[in-house]
Amino acid sequence: MADQSERKTIDLEPSWKNHILGYALSVLLVPLFGIGLIGLYLVYQRQKKYSYTFSDTQISSKDEKYQRNIDLVNIARVTVEQSWLQSKMGVGNIVLHTSATSLTLRGIESPQNLKGVLEKAIAAEKQRQQEKQKTKPKQPDHNPGTMERMDYLTGLWQQGLVSDEDYEKEKKHFE
Repeated sequence: MADQSERKTIDLEPSWKNHILGYALSVLLVPLFGIGLIGLYLVYQRQKKYSYTFSDTQISSKDEKYQRNIDLVNIARVTVEQSWLQSKMGVGNIVLHTSATSLTLRGIESPQNLKGVLEKAIAAEKQRQQEKQKTKPKQPDHNPGTMERMDYLTGLWQQGLVSDEDYEKEKKHFE
């Protein structure tokens, strides 16, 4: 099993292209008492608000307050959402759907390419989990602890602390 130090991760942030309208409007407002500088700062802060980490087993979305993790095996469907401007700029939102919730990765460059890579990674992780289930050891036929209790009873009988009749009577409960 791979531990955290061996796990491969990729970090992504939303593209500046996703915020092009905010940047353009802010630049136009710079001559108006410097309001555009405040706008540029606010748009930059909004762009840096989210970050995404992809590993071989899960995807994490972080903002300034929360972190959400979704295991790849739990993802049922991956979709891409793009507005007209986003498609012209080559960015879009990737939505990861699970049975319980969905997670939107905003402002990702080349979302169609990343969708294909994610779908392959999801299929590989599901296959890895199925192989792991096949190699999992089978559960014993007897209740846990039954053999230990039988050994204990046998030890008492061998020491003469339990009679032959009581030993045979109790032994039937373990068969």
